[in-house]
Amino acid sequence: MFILDDYQSDIECKELSISNEMFHLALQDGEKRYHVKGQKGDYFDIVYLDNNDDIEPIEFYPQYMKGPFMAQYLSYDETDKDTLYIDFFQGINAAEFEEVNEYSIALTRVILSFTQGIDIWFDDPRILWFISEDDRVHVVEKLPELSGETTFYVQKQFKTGLEDRDFNRLSSTYAFHNVFFPQWMLKGKKCADYKYVTMITNSMLGIGAILAFQKRFEIAFSYFGLKLITNEERLGKYRVEMLNKYFALELTAEDASGDNTLVIDNQTFLIKTKMVYTINQATDTSILAPKFRKEMDEYYEALFEGRKVLGILIRGTDYISTGLSGEHRMATVPQMLPTIHQWLEEDGYDRIFLATEDNDILDQMKSEFGKRIIAVAQERHRVSDFREGQIISELEKETIPPDKLDEMVEDTTINYFYALYLLSRCDSFMCSGQCNGWDVVNDFNGGRFQRSYKFKVVE
Repeated sequence: MFILDDYQSDIECKELSISNEMFHLALQDGEKRYHVKGQKGDYFDIVYLDNNDDIEPIEFYPQYMKGPFMAQYLSYDETDKDTLYIDFFQGINAAEFEEVNEYSIALTRVILSFTQGIDIWFDDPRILWFISEDDRVHVVEKLPELSGETTFYVQKQFKTGLEDRDFNRLSSTYAFHNVFFPQWMLKGKKCADYKYVTMITNSMLGIGAILAFQKRFEIAFSYFGLKLITNEERLGKYRVEMLNKYFALELTAEDASGDNTLVIDNQTFLIKTKMVYTINQATDTSILAPKFRKEMDEYYEALFEGRKVLGILIRGTDYISTGLSGEHRMATVPQMLPTIHQWLEEDGYDRIFLATEDNDILDQMKSEFGKRIIAVAQERHRVSDFREGQIISELEKETIPPDKLDEMVEDTTINYFYALYLLSRCDSFMCSGQCNGWDVVNDFNGGRFQRSYKFKVVE
């Protein structure tokens, strides 16, 4: 993104003139700074900021996530309505911009060209250097305080929308991305050029995240008339053959080819859009293959025989080693014990079904509750097994022979879903913090829990 800067006469660089194509010419040329001659003969500079430099706070992401975190947008077309996500502006009647820069100028042009009834507010008169005067554009000394529900506010400070699911208030890069992402996705083509779409899936993602976002992506791509498939043998670290065995997914198409299939190489960029992130698509039990679900139902009945059960999910291991913070920081067993004892006393549960991948947590819970604890047999680790920042999939690659890795991944995946499904059948449910397991268990349960609770650790 290019920002406006004061004219630096002592810096030698190329010169441009103000025009609708100025930023596009600068992007094509590839320099980082240009002198720009204004309409009155005065000069200012434009300076290029990489969309990943000085924009993404390092602490915003867990240690195992590596960039890039945002598309570069070295080429785009603000006049091509068919490849812009104009529906982003539904329900909006005002747009406020804290800064005049390449992206706020492009968004202003889009709003003026392709929407109606949206007034635009700037507190910087330089916006009028780049657009024709329009009754909908207001230049004021101070931006007005308008309704958050109907106002699109673009701020200088970094904000993606993922922090609070509020996509009405974003920083410039993410505001631009939410409208222009179809152009990044299509790379100069049209949706009509394709029938299918496939994605290169992050091998770091667990099965819960993959399945949850698989449904969101299916819905999002259907908006563009595309069917989501995979043309690879794997979805992340999971064999497609294994996924088809246990889950009701349509991952392949016989007539898919390189010519009719759009390939998207970074699903993170799509997750970071309002269109995908706010899709409310529950990963309900219909995602499970019928035979697999029947086996788990039979296991639950044999295990609990009509007893009243409290389900507890406690994440540890890589949630601790990677230093996750915010809502993803997990409560410890000592922090959870008062609530567990309170529920046991008030509701009279006969058993506690515990789901955890952490041996230390299992030991603590058995020490506290003895034979009331029931847990499925599965591969478990201790925090001491991990290096700082290391996640489970990395540990598996280092400790499991390559020829045994697929077998171990399948076994781990099945045990994980046994645990989640059994949790969803319990009478009540509590979880140590926000994780995909919390979402999946509640989706599987469909609101039938006597009560449920997710811990939120105050840092």
